[in-house]
Amino acid sequence: MKKQKTVKNLVTMVQSKPKAKTFRIDYPVSNDLLLEMVTKVFRDFMNDTLDLYYHDENLSVLEEIVEEHNPKEEKKESLLDNLFWWQILNSSGQNKKRSCIEDYIGENFHRFRTKPFMTSWLRACDQAEPKFYFIGETFNERIFFAIDILTHKPHLVFIFDRNSIPPKHGELVMGTLLPLGGNVFFPIVDFYHFDYESREAMASCFHYHYSRYKKEYSKDETFLHVLSVMLQIERMIFLENQEKQNEALKL
Repeated sequence: MKKQKTVKNLVTMVQSKPKAKTFRIDYPVSNDLLLEMVTKVFRDFMNDTLDLYYHDENLSVLEEIVEEHNPKEEKKESLLDNLFWWQILNSSGQNKKRSCIEDYIGENFHRFRTKPFMTSWLRACDQAEPKFYFIGETFNERIFFAIDILTHKPHLVFIFDRNSIPPKHGELVMGTLLPLGGNVFFPIVDFYHFDYESREAMASCFHYHYSRYKKEYSKDETFLHVLSVMLQIERMIFLENQEKQNEALKL
């Protein structure tokens, strides 16, 4: 009963009416505006971006990364999608004057010229970056807390995609969270869910590897190196467990 009341309060918070034309991460937005942000504006941006950039020329290197780390077949698409959006936002981060989001805003100038809140929000999304999270308290399959492994900061997450994999408390995931206002976030695409069995091994060495690579590489390069390590650990534990199962069947 208490959890149901908490969820109701969270939804009420998100439906509060904004009072400013400039988007603020901590300022709630109305329900109507929220739906316009996610289901109209950002969906339109994603469709445009996929049409322009989701092709062999941009995917070839990312597909090599996926194949090199050899995740389970059913998880390859999720890893590729998260890497694709990392690449899109990463290129934006290096040149904000010519980012995909700035291009989209420019191409839709007449649509957004009377909607400064939307352009402000899109530019806030342009600052997003992929991170690693532990899944904390879950209220249901679409509302839960994701804990930043690096900072231990909790993020309240809403899932709008009904086809997303339901979160499991304590699992480790990787993805890019976009702000909705009211300190609420949503993933640009569904998280990459690491195998539940590998979470402890990953957590035990995450900070070591992050600190190690941070000293020598940029933030984006550090992310890729750490992701590579986490994927290798996931693969190693999967093979070890598979070998144990095979040995058990022989007994």
